[in-house]
Amino acid sequence: MKRRAATAWLLLPVALAAAAAGQTTQPARGGPLAEIITVDGTSFRGRLEGIDAAGAVLTTPEGTRKVPRRQLWLIRLDRSDELLRRVGQKAIILAREGMLGIERLQVGDGKISVDSALLGRASLDLQAAAVIYLPAAAQRAASLEQRFEEFKLPRAGRDYLIATDKDGNLAPYPGVLKAIASGKATFELNKADRTIDLPSVRVIALAPLPRAVEAPAGVLAGKDGSAVPFTSIRLAGSKLSIAGEGLTAEAADLSAVAQIRFRSDKLVNLADLKPAEVLQAGMFDVAFPFGRNRSAARGPIRLGGATYPHGLGLHSRCELTYDLGGEYVTFAATAGIDAAGGSRGNATLTIFGDGKQLTPEPLKLAGGAQPVPIRCDVTGVKKLTILADYGDDGIDVGDYVDLADARLIRP
Repeated sequence: MKRRAATAWLLLPVALAAAAAGQTTQPARGGPLAEIITVDGTSFRGRLEGIDAAGAVLTTPEGTRKVPRRQLWLIRLDRSDELLRRVGQKAIILAREGMLGIERLQVGDGKISVDSALLGRASLDLQAAAVIYLPAAAQRAASLEQRFEEFKLPRAGRDYLIATDKDGNLAPYPGVLKAIASGKATFELNKADRTIDLPSVRVIALAPLPRAVEAPAGVLAGKDGSAVPFTSIRLAGSKLSIAGEGLTAEAADLSAVAQIRFRSDKLVNLADLKPAEVLQAGMFDVAFPFGRNRSAARGPIRLGGATYPHGLGLHSRCELTYDLGGEYVTFAATAGIDAAGGSRGNATLTIFGDGKQLTPEPLKLAGGAQPVPIRCDVTGVKKLTILADYGDDGIDVGDYVDLADARLIRP
């Protein structure tokens, strides 16, 4: 891919430890420590004082800084867990991208009422949910997700209740979810209402319904791993109020929030684009498919102890080429070996623009090392190529290369 000027690299710290390190220069009072990253990649640290339709207010050692809403991309407060891997954690997968960890669940009159660590007491339109996972106390929702996918159930026009049978095996039952209350699930089976003890239910899959929805303004991410799209957001004191499509919620406590991501017309997640060309060649003719918003190990993208909702997962050797058409000025991402590779991964990463190398040299990535945020000038570039190749060890064991938050920025 072609580019106009020399490559620019920007190393952006991804933890808030540095913010805490300068306590003598930080304001003594105010909101929680936060890092704000703008659409163009500029980073500010300080104490988060407010968020509204106009933007965000941050108190820094240099004084008050107001970041306009059109420039906001990410407000980072803390790290988030992996919701579906939390033992015994119940979760709702939203029909639109996102998920919500729940503690209490009730269904009736077309509404799902829940208690959650992130939103407190909240209510969702039933059609806003896609799947509800209700793992046993020693079980993870991730294992239920895998089992549910193995059933390969036709989803159009019907709900499914997946429950344990008398032998303890999971079995799917097609029908219509009517209600959940008092520890019972009412499900219409064969044109008759049946009541099932909720503790035996593990998965409720809801039939997808066509509906017009407003594009979200962003996503609120909880420390527990929840990720809830919002159409508006406001911070007053320690309470964060959001509105969303089909969502009614109490004000969230800021202490439960890990990140706030904002949608911008200037920013495109690379995982949302289809590569024009894919070349993959693993050792012994075994290639690992690349992942969109997942690692090549098929799990969430995990780097440096943090979990990322967006990005690409590659495995050496993998080469992806994207048609950019000269529309963008910057490519940015955080690169490293996914936690699934442990300490074994050893790979290189090189970025090309119209056939010219944009990275000064192949970036060496090793399992267990800290991830490296990168930033390249792609002004005028028509074809962007990303190459994950074998490292110094010459083998592909554990080479799960992540490009977390891989994004393209328009001028």
